Amino acid sequence: MHQALQSNVAQELLNSRLPARLAFVGANGDPHVTPIWFEWQNPDIVVCARADSFKVKAIRQHPRIALTIDTEQSPYKSLRIRGTAQVELADGVLDEYVRCAHRYYGEGTGQRWIDWFATVTVSMARITISPHWVEVLDFRERFAHVYDE
Repeated sequence: MHQALQSNVAQELLNSRLPARLAFVGANGDPHVTPIWFEWQNPDIVVCARADSFKVKAIRQHPRIALTIDTEQSPYKSLRIRGTAQVELADGVLDEYVRCAHRYYGEGTGQRWIDWFATVTVSMARITISPHWVEVLDFRERFAHVYDE
């Protein structure tokens, strides 16, 4: 397991409501980045998508990915991960996706989202990302001479 994932900054970001940014190589070889909900399942990151989505097809073909979770306010905090993704298809709406909807939207809106999503989704993909490289950046700490008074 990567020790960096246990740091205070990594834990803050992994338990936040910030979306991850998932970078992958498309089927045509072009790079792509998309915001995505995630669930941390120590030491892996799990993201979900419709089984027929572009990103699922691409990741199955090119399983090396990068993922970042970053704060939006300066001084920035950033968790950067590179790893390998494993795709598993399943019928219906995945439990991880339900938990993410509730985490990101709150219980009421999250459940309404899931109720609707279940009407338009036949199968989903669980994408489990196993980190090979992890870096945590805390710009307040890194550039303390600028931020501390």
